[in-house]
Order: sequence, then structure tokens, then C-alpha cells
Amino acid sequence: MATVRGGTSSGMAGAVTEQGCRNRQQRLRQRLSEAKVDAVAIVHPLEIYYFTGVLLPEQFPGQPALLWIETGGESWLAAHSDAGEPLVDACYTYDCSVGGTINSFMRTQLSELVCKQLQARGTSAMRVGYQREFMPKMLADHVDRGVGGSVAWIDMDEVLQQMQEVKDDDEIELLRKAVQIDLAAYDAAQKVIAPGVNELEVLGAAQQAAHLAAGEKVFHDGDYQCGQLGGFARDRRIEEGELYIIDAWVTYRGYWADLCRTFAVGEVTELQESIYQHLRAFHDGIGNYLQPGKDSRECAKAMDAYIREHPALADAGLGHHGGHTIGLRAHQMPDVNATRGGIFQVGNVVSIEPGSYIPEARAGVRLENMYLITESGPENLSVYPMNIRLQS
Repeated sequence: MATVRGGTSSGMAGAVTEQGCRNRQQRLRQRLSEAKVDAVAIVHPLEIYYFTGVLLPEQFPGQPALLWIETGGESWLAAHSDAGEPLVDACYTYDCSVGGTINSFMRTQLSELVCKQLQARGTSAMRVGYQREFMPKMLADHVDRGVGGSVAWIDMDEVLQQMQEVKDDDEIELLRKAVQIDLAAYDAAQKVIAPGVNELEVLGAAQQAAHLAAGEKVFHDGDYQCGQLGGFARDRRIEEGELYIIDAWVTYRGYWADLCRTFAVGEVTELQESIYQHLRAFHDGIGNYLQPGKDSRECAKAMDAYIREHPALADAGLGHHGGHTIGLRAHQMPDVNATRGGIFQVGNVVSIEPGSYIPEARAGVRLENMYLITESGPENLSVYPMNIRLQS
């Protein structure tokens, strides 16, 4: 079944704004024109959301879709539903269930629908951009058939990744909201952390708080193993004297928050306090590194060198990367990594996470904030106490 809605939608039920989607489509068409690409076929739900404002499910039942944007023409979406008023000129749908049961052949249905619409529209694109990481062969074959064969496929993954590095205003607002949801989870976690409490209880309290703060079901998980540098929550009771590193994530309407705090369980040792304050102080000088035009690799190198200035951490240094940019995906480019990175730009949202771990500290310390890079320096999006002692 195919339904067509003429004209562009005037409002969207999604979280990104209509104007933001229009701006992104305009920038995409400019990039397509520069690459001499006739049209692009986008299949991943996050990129479809980025350009249309409709967030399709990635998980079960995971109905596939294809967004077609012509460089000098129209756009249309083929999906299981046209709900949410996607910002396209037309929408075509297929039945994703039979008698109330999920259809097992949705990719076949989508592929046939796409081929049919390309033929009906008389599409003759010869150079077609695509998501090399995500395009199924069956769907690519049907696109080729729909435009009359001999398609030259142009990998657009890098272009799409580059577009997402700099955040638009609507994206920044969603990231701010995701951070606030994550911070509500930290409030809840702190209230239940105590010797003898199960790690799963801490996670459960945090997850409940995240849902309530969002006013809807959201994804919340992360590192919830006490006395360890990371790992998912276990059926294990917290012990007195451990450090509890909680590196917690939230996705809210497609956008991620990724923060970390470390808490002492019971009394704090002198070594634990000393390491904590040393790593906390790195954030005080983060403005020296999160500037437009600065190389993210230099931030990672400086972080490692700074951490090693602490006598107990001279050998351990930075225990992982120094951070990463974040948005529709938890890790985007540029990384804050000594061997892989890039140049910071205004509009990057960057997580910075100095961390170092030694057995004597009964884990170690990691402290992560998210920063928005502006012309005048970084703005901390995750203002929240950095205190090793639990706050009730």
C-alpha cells in the first residue's frame, strides 16, 4: 500500500525543529551538488530523523525505511508509516504487519516499494549517494533497477559524519535536555549508594529517575560496577571503601548525554581524595584546549601528561581516551585521542573525561563533563557538583 501526501509538512511531532531540518537538507544538497551527485538514499533511522524530524525505531520491530533527496528536486520517504509529518514532499508506506503480526519480510516490501516509486516518478539519477555502512544489498539492487540500471554509487558516510560534527540550535537544546535527564539519574543513584546495596538497585533507581525526568521512556545505562573502572551493573553488593565510578548515558529523542562522576562508599582515604582533586582540577583549565581551531589530540596528550604529575599516577597516566564529541551518536568525530582526532569548531559538543586507575585507590577516578565550544570558549552543559562524598 502506498499513500502520498503532497507538499511539505508545516509542523512536526519530532523533537528536532522544522527549520533545523530545512537547514540541514539545504546544506546536504549543497554538498551533493559539489560532489556532482544527483540524489542520495539515506537508510539509517538517525540520519532520516536528522533531515526529516521523524525518529523511526532502531530496535524491535525495526521497520526499515529509505529517504530519497534529489540534489535539484524533491524529497520523499518510504517507510512503514507517515506518522509525525516528516519534512518531505511525499511519503509512501508499506504494511509492516499482517493480521496484527509483524511482517517478516519488511526489507523486501520496502525494496519493492522504492523501486516502484522511482519508476513511477521517472527518476533517472545516475550518481547516487548512499550510506555505505548501512545500505542493504537488496535495497541497493532495487534502487538500481528503479532508475534504469547503471547507478554509480557514491559513499556519503564521511559527508554525513562531517555535517553532524557542528550542532544546530535545535540539536543543542536536545542535548541540554538529555544532560538534565542524566543528572536526575545521578541524584537518584547517590541516594541509594551504601555498603551492602546491590549494584542493580543503584541502576534501577537511576533508570526510574531518568524516565520520570524525561516524562517518557528513555534509554539509560552505563558503567555501574562499583570498585571497577567500568562495566554494566552486576548482581553484587557494594563494599565499604570502594570508589564507585558511574559513567552514565541517556538518549533523549535521538540525542545522547554521557557524563561521569566518582563517589566514595564510606570514608574517603587520603589517596582517594588526592587523586580525585587532581583529576577534578583538569576541568578548571579546560578552556585552554576547547577552543575553535585547536587540535583535539593535543588535549588528550596534555591530559595524560597532567595526570602523570600526581605521584601515585605517574605510571598509570590516562587510562583511556580523553573524550569524544557527541550528538546523535555517543561517539562522533573528532575524538579526544592522542592518536586520532581533529580540529575543534564552534558548535562541537565534546565530552571530556580524565580518568586514571590504580588498585590502591580501589578502582580510581573518572570525571566527565559535556562542553559546547563557542567563539568565547567552552560552555559546560553539565553543571553538577564534583564531590567525592555522596550528596543526599
